[in-house]
Amino acid sequence: MDKPAGHAAASMQDIADALGISRATVSNALRGKGRLSEETRRQVHEKAAELRFSPSGLGRALRTGRTQSFAIILPDFRMPLFAEFARAFAMAARKRDLAMTVADSLGSLEMQTEHLRDMAARGMDALVLVPMRGSRLEGLALSRPLTVVDAASNPLNAVSSDHRQGGALVARHLIGLGHRDVLLLGASGQDSRVNALRLQGMREVFDAQGITTRHMALPPTHEAARDGLAGWNPGPVTAIAAAYDALAVGAVMALTARGLSVPQDISVAGFDDTVWGRIVAPALTTIRQDLQTVAELALAHAMGERTAPDLVPVTLVPRCSTAAAPSARKG
Repeated sequence: MDKPAGHAAASMQDIADALGISRATVSNALRGKGRLSEETRRQVHEKAAELRFSPSGLGRALRTGRTQSFAIILPDFRMPLFAEFARAFAMAARKRDLAMTVADSLGSLEMQTEHLRDMAARGMDALVLVPMRGSRLEGLALSRPLTVVDAASNPLNAVSSDHRQGGALVARHLIGLGHRDVLLLGASGQDSRVNALRLQGMREVFDAQGITTRHMALPPTHEAARDGLAGWNPGPVTAIAAAYDALAVGAVMALTARGLSVPQDISVAGFDDTVWGRIVAPALTTIRQDLQTVAELALAHAMGERTAPDLVPVTLVPRCSTAAAPSARKG
């Protein structure tokens, strides 16, 4: 008999009683074990679906020694990119039937360490960390495996987007539009391997083509870029290449407030394809990370299926914030 709504969840014994077979037969059918006829397996699965049977996570953990769960610790949910990271990992976890716990470090290195130790103590199968700038993880002793999603230059990195390639793509895009004098806008403060690789990719291409580059470092927020560029004199600069969308959005705000037109007077490019870059006017030319692939590879590392570091290609998304340099248009 079906269990009435509101009663305890159906068990394997309930399925066995309904079909007049043993609990062991039900267990073997659901696990794909034993020598059972296809008809018996079909009946067990149909009855399990009818009774809305759900395997006990605790029982499975006791049998296998695994909880089918992991935790992901992200730097700061105030930044749109990390919400997109969380969504990508949620989709990847669903494919693997993994339970996911998400923790926000709130922009604090101390909170990040606290989350790592807390989640390890909870007995999760693995921990995934997108580390904050300035993280020092080498001496951190944890009772659970740690998978780091950062930059290729991080010795602990398991998987990352190709940030250097992204910087190169932005540089080639701007050169193709005729820009010959460019401001590189990067993040200041604590060391960031991601920031460094993005700027390195830009510099390598610009330098190889003899393009003049100028440099400015600001905290990676749109407010800092807006205020930092409020009194900036562009001079011969015709384009800004920012290492983050937040910096690029702030640059657009500052230029617009001063009566300069983007991209007619100055082109602006960002990096990360966040929602900010899609709703600012004009919409940002930017670099898009394949976060879904990053998440799936990270979980493969976390579950012990991969060992060598993975580097995931990125793509350029051209939008309205970049155009031909004024000098190129005149020509």
